[in-house]
Amino acid sequence: MVFGSGLLLLGLAPIIRGGNRHVALVLLEWLGLLVLLALSIRALTTAAASPTPRHPPRHRAIGVWLLALAPLWVGLLQLIPLPGGLWAALPGHAPYAQALAVAQVSDAGYRALSLMPDATWTSVLAGIPLMAAFLLACFCSPAHLHRLVQALVVFAVAQAVLGLLQMGPFPGLSFGLVKGGRVVGTFANRNHFASYITMTVPLAILLFRQATASARGASRRPGGARPMGALWGLALFLLLSAVLASASRGGTVTCLVVTLLAVLLLPQREGHWSARRHWGMAGAAALLALVVLAVGLDALLARFESEGAYLEGERWLYVIGSWHAALAFWPFGSGLGSYASVFPAFQPVGVHGFIEHAHNDYVQLLMECGLLAVALGLLALALIARQVVRLVRRARRMGLDAAGLLQASCGLGLLAVLLHSWVDFNLRIPANAMLAVFLLGAFLRPLQPLPVKPARESVLE
Repeated sequence: MVFGSGLLLLGLAPIIRGGNRHVALVLLEWLGLLVLLALSIRALTTAAASPTPRHPPRHRAIGVWLLALAPLWVGLLQLIPLPGGLWAALPGHAPYAQALAVAQVSDAGYRALSLMPDATWTSVLAGIPLMAAFLLACFCSPAHLHRLVQALVVFAVAQAVLGLLQMGPFPGLSFGLVKGGRVVGTFANRNHFASYITMTVPLAILLFRQATASARGASRRPGGARPMGALWGLALFLLLSAVLASASRGGTVTCLVVTLLAVLLLPQREGHWSARRHWGMAGAAALLALVVLAVGLDALLARFESEGAYLEGERWLYVIGSWHAALAFWPFGSGLGSYASVFPAFQPVGVHGFIEHAHNDYVQLLMECGLLAVALGLLALALIARQVVRLVRRARRMGLDAAGLLQASCGLGLLAVLLHSWVDFNLRIPANAMLAVFLLGAFLRPLQPLPVKPARESVLE
């Protein structure tokens, strides 16, 4: 039940504009509740079957649970009713109190800390599938985690194929959302499409390497595992092609970064490290060159030369205005989900239109959550850094097993969206946010105990 509900949740997330529509989000919220119910039932049955289960260190467990339930407890804190006088005295609230007085709105006695309580409630509900995806990755069995990772790569390949068809002979597959010839998959724009796919590229690289390593080990048997290696290789080619074809600058840069990191950093045989690293670099360069030739170098370079530099465009003005708003509401924030309603008061001169997002997830989160965003960010960084240290020590001491390599690959996929989120709002798209927290949950899983070995062995066999 856990695997089936989790697979359904992750598979349906990107179908309708990346889940960024009310109808799609409601469905994902119900599926998230189903996943949480399945996890709870499994936890109760497991506890009844084994009276003395193993537990991670208490401080680590507390940190993981604080992250997992953050959408719930942060939103509920911001919905705490405060006396009207105290509410008006909060940083940034004075203009709103004056506006209410001018409009002769009767004093309700108590007001929620959030300036937009309805939007904050919506954010709390939207956090249900995020909590479900995180806990699913943390607590599902290793076998189920591996299958879910394979499924995620398949889902991303389906998006890539659809996007490439949109660019090619079937522009109508964009369903009228954008002009024909643009690669967006089922997302609203190319940046979110590219970010979703980029997060799965390190996973596809891992699956490809594992399949080819298994094929080498079974080379004496006719057939072996070579067909799977070819399939995962084709999947990787399609993923890279779709990211480059999308012409998303942030997606292209982050994709190249995590691809090279996956090739260079994931450990190999100790005795053949240098040679395999060189072969890996050569293979990655050849694959990227083939992808660039397939997509078209001129179109890719033209995209990077167009629209001016980031610091010279309107998006940088969004970030500046959002930063000023974050300072105005510090340290309590304006409330989860309140950005679109609050930002117009801080919209810089020269910025036209209605701005829904800051195009920088971190500044927007700082504006809405204030000090809580900083605390959660530091907590996440501490847990990630601790896990990185453990993985590096394990790799140097005895090498990473398949589970450790999977966690490292999930970490690289997470790095892709964390980098891209400096210049976009990928974490505000449900499908991308769910995939990101799933990768985070998988990365933070406790390392499996390994027997001490006299010599370092292949981690891919």
